[in-house]
Amino acid sequence: MSKRRIAIQLELNHPHDLLSRRFLFDVELFGNMLEHQEDAKIVRYIDLTSLENTSPTIIDENLQETIGDLHFSAKIKDGSYSKIFVFFEHQSKKILRFWLRILRKLLQFYERYDSDPQNRISDGENYPYPLVVILYHGKNHWEELLQLKDLVSLPEGMNPRVLWFPVILIDLSQKTPEELDKYHPALRALIDSLASYSAGVLEESRERIFGYFKEIKEDSRVYGWTKSLTKYFGTLTLIGEDVLIESISEILNPEGAEEMVKSTIRELYMEGIMEGKIEGLIEGRIKDVLKLLKSRFKRIPAATEKAIQSYRDPIALESLFEQALDCESLAEFERDLAHL
Repeated sequence: MSKRRIAIQLELNHPHDLLSRRFLFDVELFGNMLEHQEDAKIVRYIDLTSLENTSPTIIDENLQETIGDLHFSAKIKDGSYSKIFVFFEHQSKKILRFWLRILRKLLQFYERYDSDPQNRISDGENYPYPLVVILYHGKNHWEELLQLKDLVSLPEGMNPRVLWFPVILIDLSQKTPEELDKYHPALRALIDSLASYSAGVLEESRERIFGYFKEIKEDSRVYGWTKSLTKYFGTLTLIGEDVLIESISEILNPEGAEEMVKSTIRELYMEGIMEGKIEGLIEGRIKDVLKLLKSRFKRIPAATEKAIQSYRDPIALESLFEQALDCESLAEFERDLAHL
């Protein structure tokens, strides 16, 4: 698959994740988000001034940059070294599979780390300390994050902390306006966008979301953040160019806003991301889910097929496809379907 195709698929299938990556790739914003997680005691031990972005990027043939997984490094205040892994989650139902994803990523990192001669571990030295950050946004509150120790059978009397490492769950969809005030304005725009989409009011929240940038419009990063939000709105809403230009004019200027919006919308059309193509993607993914289920379980009840066909969110359909692939039985799939 070409790198260009990877970029297009990210935009089509994961607009929320890609928007988050574009904002949180910025070390200042990621650090600002971490420092306000008052319930996460582990943050107190991290020297946030030492935070560095070690994330990979994909540059396609048109010199467009697509951000992959987010990784950061930081020093612990005692002088040791930590590696921070960021995961994005839209649905929170398949907890076990999600933990397998986390463990797989950690294993891949430590294998790569150990294969680099510069990182060779000698006697008396240790590997970097892992910290996992989960950014969740969905329609339902993620009430409890199960830890690995809760999912593995341990002999009686064994200390469960042998299967523990710190995981910070940040539920973006539950942030109140009062909580948003403490964040950097660009972080407010990101979190408000994701929460508004989950609540079904993204289009109505346009003025408020773009308005956060008025406080920092002299910041050189504002153009990139505004462009990312313009692409997000253009992908997920039916807002017209004129309305977007009006929203952005006070941040850039009328001429700059018009040029940026028109070029961004043109990019979306060229990549096949506007409403007609999204509808085609949705229908195609519905067929994929049904075909996979029928190949595994032969016959699908009409009610189940109708429920699958009612989904119009590409992210939810991607989750359904993964569940159709991983479930042990049709009954298990139908249970998950009922809770989405």
